[in-house]
Amino acid sequence: MDKLKLNKSDNIFSTGVFLKPEKCLINDVTQWRWIAVGFEGDTYLNGKPVDVYDYANTLQGLIISEKTS
Repeated sequence: MDKLKLNKSDNIFSTGVFLKPEKCLINDVTQWRWIAVGFEGDTYLNGKPVDVYDYANTLQGLIISEKTS
């Protein structure tokens, strides 16, 4: 079986989320991590449906609002 080749511009899809590889420096160690770059379907915080941004300048900025029915 041939090993798949992954490029840093590739995205993958996992149930409900699009991910891309990103090179990060964590605790002075350079490694690759999967970073969410898009969501599909519903998202939840503590069991409550919420609208979210893919990225933000602040932690609180990642949540747009709680969804209302």
